[in-house]
Amino acid sequence: MNTIVIQTENLPQECSDWLAKRCELHMCPPESLRFKELLPKANGLVIRTYTTVDRKMLEQAPNLQVVGRAGAGVDNIDLVACKENFVTVVHTPDANSESVVEFVITTMLTAIRNTVPITSSLHQKEWNTLRDTSMTQKEFSETTVGIIGFGRIGSRLGKMANSMGFRVVFNDLLDVDHTHGCKQVDMDQLLRESDVVSIHVDGRTENKHLCDNEMFEKMKPNMVFINTARGFIVDTYALTHFLTHHPSAFAILDVHDPEPITPQYPVLHIPNAILYPHIACKTKRATVNMGWVVRDIDAVLRGSKPKYPTT
Repeated sequence: MNTIVIQTENLPQECSDWLAKRCELHMCPPESLRFKELLPKANGLVIRTYTTVDRKMLEQAPNLQVVGRAGAGVDNIDLVACKENFVTVVHTPDANSESVVEFVITTMLTAIRNTVPITSSLHQKEWNTLRDTSMTQKEFSETTVGIIGFGRIGSRLGKMANSMGFRVVFNDLLDVDHTHGCKQVDMDQLLRESDVVSIHVDGRTENKHLCDNEMFEKMKPNMVFINTARGFIVDTYALTHFLTHHPSAFAILDVHDPEPITPQYPVLHIPNAILYPHIACKTKRATVNMGWVVRDIDAVLRGSKPKYPTT
């Protein structure tokens, strides 16, 4: 009997082709009739961000041995139910760290450095006005970057920001030994001192609306807020209230709740917020790195030990 694996979302072609040589690979989204027909026979699942593996799905998959998440976060997988059903979960925890850090640095610098391009010829008075209004208030060495969550991505961001001359503080649930020149502080101090606040906590249920009214009110009225972690970590109504009442503040959101965003999304038309379509991980290298979760899927199906199990 052939080993059957279902791929529910796009992967780099080279990764899909590699897996297809080692099993009977079917590509179909979970809402399709084909998926429902194949699920009871499937030995493996390859998913990304928008497929949920819950207890109900597992009940319909008695032959399932492994779920592979092409990415770091596994909050769309019921890990308890998988363990109870003897299903191994594998992922790619470090595949997109560099990509996300580069995105945060790029968007942060754009936000804090006041740059106005020239789009037409100017008279001397207009030229002078443009130069005067392009004043940036702080240089890197005068700017404090606060990182909430100092894991793989947060610590890399801290290391890079510190090397660029920023003062970096961070908050984490754990005591961190390797701080890369950054300072671990309590949450109140981080919120009070930071000119930039960047979110890098994981997708555990307890982090839902971690960033709420109480947290925003402790931040500087002109701070830059960046979220590339999970959309549900931020109470967007609280963020909208803060941005509306503090027009000098600015928000950069790459993740949202829900995705895709709806017309009712509260931050959508706020002038001091910029929204991106979940692209911090979108470099070619990171995408391919995430796609190679198929190697661990194949390992489990062959009875070998995977490199990146979730537990």
